[in-house]
Amino acid sequence: MPRDRVSRLLDEFSAVTNAAPRPESPARRMVMRNRLPAATLTGASLIVVTVAVAALVFGRSGPSPAVGSSPSSSVSSAPSVPTTAVSTASPESSIGPCDPADLAARITLWEGAAGSRIANVQLTNRGTTDCLLEQLARPQLVNGDGGVLIDGRSPASGDQITVAPGAVLNTLVEAGNYCKAAPPPPVSVAFVFRDGGRVVAQPVDPSDATLPPCLGPTQPATIDMHPWAR
Repeated sequence: MPRDRVSRLLDEFSAVTNAAPRPESPARRMVMRNRLPAATLTGASLIVVTVAVAALVFGRSGPSPAVGSSPSSSVSSAPSVPTTAVSTASPESSIGPCDPADLAARITLWEGAAGSRIANVQLTNRGTTDCLLEQLARPQLVNGDGGVLIDGRSPASGDQITVAPGAVLNTLVEAGNYCKAAPPPPVSVAFVFRDGGRVVAQPVDPSDATLPPCLGPTQPATIDMHPWAR
């Protein structure tokens, strides 16, 4: 409520109280017939004025915002757009193992080493689709009749390599310490796969009789291969 209005009401309140009759002395206080005592009228006037002031003050005052408070914001945050994670699952590989019938191997060269002979072998995928080839197989030294002269060990690794149609792979096969009778030519090498498939390499020529030297009949013959590589 404005201060000037409060001051005006207080002035009116003072005027009413000053205008009320005051008794000259306690001895002259009299109660007039059919009238209230002067003191009662004065008290009633005070009550009326007080109630009026309170009504004006409390009736006009409304709830005021708290100090330091700020009006509620009407700005709403933009709705978040849910993102959907798209997972692209790669299809399972449909490449199967190489069919031995589609593989053509041949010895391109024999090399001599101390106590051993090394065959350079090429392998070609004659199939029409990609296939998986074990990088290591069990090598064998074989004669012209298909008999096994030296049998190698099965590899511990099962690593594979993808071979495209027409692709050529290379390896080296080293044989050592052959101490038996000379076999019927031609001498060649073969590869036995984990599933039992087998590929025999074409010899250098039909009369090839290359054999590793005998280093001691009491020592085992050996044959090992390097992994297939492009």
